Amino acid sequence: MAYNASAFLLLFCVIVIPLSSGVHVYQCSPGTEETLCVVNNLAYSPGQDPLPQVNHSDTVNRIHLRCSRYYYYSNWNSRSGKDLLSVYDVVLHSNVLRSPRSATVINCHLHTLVMPHDLEVGDFFNNYVSEVKTDPTQSYNLRYLDLSHNNLYDLGNLSVLVNLQTLKLDGNELEEIKPETFARMTNLSILSLGYNSIVKIDLKVLPKSLTGLSLVRNSMTEIDFTSVSFVSMRELDLESNRLTGLDVASMMRACPSLQLLPIEYNPMPKDVAQRIVKELTRHNVTYYNEGDKASYSDSSCDSDEYSVVRACFLETKNKGSGSVLKAFVLILVGIVLFGVFGLSARWIWYEMRY
Repeated sequence: MAYNASAFLLLFCVIVIPLSSGVHVYQCSPGTEETLCVVNNLAYSPGQDPLPQVNHSDTVNRIHLRCSRYYYYSNWNSRSGKDLLSVYDVVLHSNVLRSPRSATVINCHLHTLVMPHDLEVGDFFNNYVSEVKTDPTQSYNLRYLDLSHNNLYDLGNLSVLVNLQTLKLDGNELEEIKPETFARMTNLSILSLGYNSIVKIDLKVLPKSLTGLSLVRNSMTEIDFTSVSFVSMRELDLESNRLTGLDVASMMRACPSLQLLPIEYNPMPKDVAQRIVKELTRHNVTYYNEGDKASYSDSSCDSDEYSVVRACFLETKNKGSGSVLKAFVLILVGIVLFGVFGLSARWIWYEMRY
């Protein structure tokens, strides 16, 4: 009996101890809150065995995963050129992090996000996410999602996130918004689409529940408020686009609660900008971001800009004078070429005579 017990103990040590010793256990950074655990440089890849462990108490419901650049580059060669954390999936969320309600992944070279159904707050700012995987048969609890400064060009898989209230998509590769993307997001309040490459957007495909919409620094040349209604919209950011005008009357009918409309740095003719500013002022709508406007002066605008009542707009070129100048240059070039041709022909005729 003693022999069998000894043999079992030996077998346990041979099999179990090497396996357990290979587990990498991560600790929460000292000083974090009872409900928050900050973990630095966690390494995880799909199919990893054994899985890493995060040592946190049962009171923790928020996880922040941070990857410092210094650690990343110093360990590049030792990790065979693989990212520390390229995928956030259900195994990492449930088995490693123990299903936090809030997850933040910052600067971790994340490429793929497999959305967990029980996540409520997701912040995946400044990664390389090009794909968000969702299951159309699954329901999701997500209320807040930040995917700013990633590599997204298609939002199709986000359409099932019907409980979203805030969605931030600044700084991606977006060029168009498809009608089905927001069709079911009836709770969405804040939508941020700035710093993309959107040329035109159909406002009719956006949720009517919006209170804030950012389209700052895109490539839009026009925006149409006809047949749309955003009765709760208070903030609309159109700054730094290519707008040459704006139908303020139509916009105010569509957004009667509007309070803030940054519209600076668009290439508008000065008389158009003056008219728009006057109309917005009459509706008590602020048309610039406050920032440091207290000490504002006309010198705050750059050399290629002009000022209209504390706001800067881009200078527009006079197309008429440009066309006249171009025509004059072409005529002058034609005269020179004709003269050269005439002199050449005369010289050839003279040479042929002798």
